[in-house]
Amino acid sequence: MPDSAKATPSTKTGSEVPVQSGLFNYPLTDGETPALKGNRCTQCGKSFFPKRAICPECFVSGQMEEIELERQGVVYASTVVRVSSPTGIKAPYAYGYVDLPANQLRVFALFTGADPGSFVPGRKVEVVLEPIGKDTEGNTVVGYKYKPVTG
Repeated sequence: MPDSAKATPSTKTGSEVPVQSGLFNYPLTDGETPALKGNRCTQCGKSFFPKRAICPECFVSGQMEEIELERQGVVYASTVVRVSSPTGIKAPYAYGYVDLPANQLRVFALFTGADPGSFVPGRKVEVVLEPIGKDTEGNTVVGYKYKPVTG
């Protein structure tokens, strides 16, 4: 497990820790829904996930403002992995890219909540927070994934 998954006193909530601080709202408060955290350049308006220190589009070292990304998106591309991962993800599982039209972003993510082969381009999905493994201290590491939109 990468060093970013190690628990620190400021990020620890019981026995769960985020995979990386600042990627999403965590821990969730009552009634709060998961959302990824990105940023946007105040000069050119380009959005980024994960966050950037300066805008690589216009190279203005001015303001990068934090934004909350839209919860729902559309699968752009995906693949099904049929061999378990060395980090403990059981096969088969799917991952790929999700387009977030309002933010004009494409996000890389694992998929969950349905048959791995069902995550085809055009499928509507929404972000969720789920366990993705354990760190070296035995804490559950929580990360973001996308699941199918119901209804």
